[in-house]
Amino acid sequence: MKAFGPPHEGPLQGLVASRIETYGGRHRASAQSTAGRLYPRGYPVLDPSRRRLQQYVPFARGSGQARGLSPMRLRDPEPEKRHGGHVGAGLLHSPKLKELTKAHELEVRLHTFSMFGMPRLPPEDRRHWEIGEGGDSGLTIEKSWRELVPGHKEMSQELCHQQEALWELLTTELIYVRKLKIMTDLLAAGLLNLQRVGLLMEVSAETLFGNVPSLIRTHRSFWDEVLGPTLEETRASGQPLDPIGLQSGFLTFGQRFHPYVQYCLRVKQTMAYAREQQETNPLFHAFVQWCEKHKRSGRQMLCDLLIKPHQRITKYPLLLHAVLKRSPEARAQEALNAMIEAVESFLRHINGQVRQGEEQESLAAAAQRIGPYEVLEPPSDEVEKNLRPFSTLDLTSPMLGVASEHTRQLLLEGPVRVKEGREGKLDVYLFLFSDVLLVTKPQRKADKAKVIRPPLMLEKLVCQPLRDPNSFLLIHLTEFQCVSSALLVHCPSPTDRAQWLEKTQQAQAALQKLKAEEYVQQKRELLTLYRDQDRESPSTRPSTPSLEGSQSSAEGREV
Repeated sequence: MKAFGPPHEGPLQGLVASRIETYGGRHRASAQSTAGRLYPRGYPVLDPSRRRLQQYVPFARGSGQARGLSPMRLRDPEPEKRHGGHVGAGLLHSPKLKELTKAHELEVRLHTFSMFGMPRLPPEDRRHWEIGEGGDSGLTIEKSWRELVPGHKEMSQELCHQQEALWELLTTELIYVRKLKIMTDLLAAGLLNLQRVGLLMEVSAETLFGNVPSLIRTHRSFWDEVLGPTLEETRASGQPLDPIGLQSGFLTFGQRFHPYVQYCLRVKQTMAYAREQQETNPLFHAFVQWCEKHKRSGRQMLCDLLIKPHQRITKYPLLLHAVLKRSPEARAQEALNAMIEAVESFLRHINGQVRQGEEQESLAAAAQRIGPYEVLEPPSDEVEKNLRPFSTLDLTSPMLGVASEHTRQLLLEGPVRVKEGREGKLDVYLFLFSDVLLVTKPQRKADKAKVIRPPLMLEKLVCQPLRDPNSFLLIHLTEFQCVSSALLVHCPSPTDRAQWLEKTQQAQAALQKLKAEEYVQQKRELLTLYRDQDRESPSTRPSTPSLEGSQSSAEGREV
């Protein structure tokens, strides 16, 4: 009997022989006589009387029924037979031996997948990871648009260039969907099948591939409802591809491709997780290498596949611009400009969400460095108990008077010396945020700084440079524009003083601008609300307030 695996992989040869025999292969008598020669002592061998692999048990109950496939799991020999006595039992449970056993079992599993295909996932996983019952039969396209347009030889050069640009949009869409399916049908399916037998349990498929199935469903829907009908119309009529037929689909681009917001928010963490697993987990590294060499992967690397969605979503404006550049008709240009604006608007939304997510992570990291809030010294335990509910500073809360998409950011920090009243100078550490300045005291036994003064809100803060080139005065005002507190700040150098003054003024200007924008937006929403109420019930509201009246109402509400 010929060996179907590499000559040095005796167990794999036995496994392949068993599979061939199980599914109708011929079993030669020579295989029985050479069994002892092919397999070293302790390896599983073919039992001709029962036609199965000794020392192997089924993969899982009911698995692989759709394909007639039942992958196998290696069963460790009994410790007494391999090593003898209590010493053998100790060696069997050693970490190195367990790692070697897992590595060997992983090798057997992957070889089984290569020879007989990937077992189908159980129903609970199938609903999430498998996309489309009918496969990819609908995602097909000709080699060239010229095959669909019989009169292409009589077309102008400019129109031919337009068709080439549209054809690139269609073909790259299908190529991209196939690359996405590498992640679900090969990488995720392989990982989940291995985890069913206890391998790579520490790796999370959800963390690695996130909502990739949602992306695939989004693109399949986009093809079925937008790109596919345009292609079918050309197939049926023999006329050139019409970019105007794509307009309705691209105008709803933001709603269709909303799953990309979640993917782009997590792509950095996903890439970092994949790198960490490959660097620290030898079994996962071996699995990824097997996937990257698999014929279905097209030699695509895992890191390259994970970044593909980000690259694709940002490529749509370029593809549409290429079509626009080669479309002389005014009607087509108008439609393409509207499509480009819809796509770019959605990309701006994604960028804003990503930036906000990064800012929130940065703020959370800064907030972790700031500890207890101890701005008062309570005279008794009873007073301290009553103050405790109000002695917590939450820096992650929204900024007052600013739109919710703007997040508080740490702008500057550093050590200074402050003096309040006639007291001596105190070594402190300042944190300048987008809307507040914190005076803290580093703690020796902890990495967190203790807040020792009430937060100084930037909109009520005045900074005055003093004659000393290293010093400036911090004045905090009340709602009546009266002095609430004052701190004399002494910086390590004139350069540090200049930096603190400049950063504080810039932060105050930015905060004032954000509050003004939010104020105008609130007035517009209020005016729209009045107008909508007038349309709904004109009898109950005799007249619509003017813009000035609405503004006065808004100002009165804010006061």
